[in-house]
Formats: sequence, C-alpha cells, structure tokens
Amino acid sequence: MSPDDGSVIDLHNPWLAALLAWCVPGLGHFYQGRRHKGGLFMGVILGMFLAGVWLGGGKVVYASWKPAEPRWAFVCQAGVGLAAMPALVQSMQLAGAAKQPLLASTFMAPPLFPGQYVSRAYAERLVASDPDIDQELFFDKPPLRQFRADQLSMWQRRLGRWFEFGTLYTMLAGMLNILAIYDAFAGPLGAAARDESDPRRS
Repeated sequence: MSPDDGSVIDLHNPWLAALLAWCVPGLGHFYQGRRHKGGLFMGVILGMFLAGVWLGGGKVVYASWKPAEPRWAFVCQAGVGLAAMPALVQSMQLAGAAKQPLLASTFMAPPLFPGQYVSRAYAERLVASDPDIDQELFFDKPPLRQFRADQLSMWQRRLGRWFEFGTLYTMLAGMLNILAIYDAFAGPLGAAARDESDPRRS
C-alpha cells in the first residue's frame, strides 16, 4: 500500500522483483511499474558504486578469501548485484588452474600476495599496466611466475586515503541496495492506519 495516498501497489511476484532488484538496483521496481522509485534507486546506488570505484582507482572491488587478508568489504559490495560479480569471477580464475584472471585482465582482479604463482601472460600484463610492478618482482618458475611482493600494500601506498574512501562508497552502495531489495519484495513501509473509533484520534 502506498504511504502517500493509500492506494494498493501491485508487487507482482515479490521474489522475482527482489531478484531483479539485486541484479540491477531499481530493476525490480521497474518490473513492478514503480518507475520513479526504480530510477531513483538505480541512479543513486549505481552512481555511488561507480564513484567509489573511481575514487579507489578501480582497485577497491575485489574478492579475496586468503586467511591472512580476507576481503570482508566484498560481502557488502556484492549487495549491488551484477556490477560486483566480475570480482568473484576474477578471484576464482586467478585461484584456479589457469593462474590468471579471465582474459588475463586486471579488471576487478584481487591483489597478489608474496609467493603467489601466476601465468606468464598475467605477469606480463601486470608489468605493462601497473607502475609499481616490474620484472624484478617475479621469479621465473616455468611455466609460471612467482610474485615476491605485496600488491595490496602497493595499492594502499599509492592511493592513500582514497583507497579507503572508495571502499566505503562501494560498501555503502551495496548495503543501500539491500534496503531497495526489501522494498521491492515487501513494498513501501507506510504508517499504520488508525482506528476511526479510537477516542484519542483528534
């Protein structure tokens, strides 16, 4: 029910609406015909997420479950939906047999830790794209190469406080979308109607 005029809102299939709202912020509301709210959620949440990625130099959204440095921030970032999912794919690819992210791309790839093995193609891509990395930071271990530095420390040193700001923005975007998902599933939260016979009613 709309809190504005008391009209009934058709939520269609709430479970599908919630799924769509997770996939793309606001999409579940468009599915329900709530275009204004859908546009607002889409603009604000995706805008905040992209602003965070930009502030953090494109390095703040990644998935890593290394015991020493788990990336718990990604749990919140994942709330923004498909926009954060490349990070999960890249993490699994880097940890898999190929030892490199998809297409050897650095996009949303997790940072390398000391002693980590990667493919030669990915090592060459890092040397070409990251100003902090050169050939001297890799040991040749055919057919792979072994990294001997801490890439996360490099990012944090280069970006400074902007790494933290970018992380915060992307986390907040994911958490805000959780509220939007609930709104798509349950509808807007309106004030409870008061009983007309209540003597306290003015």
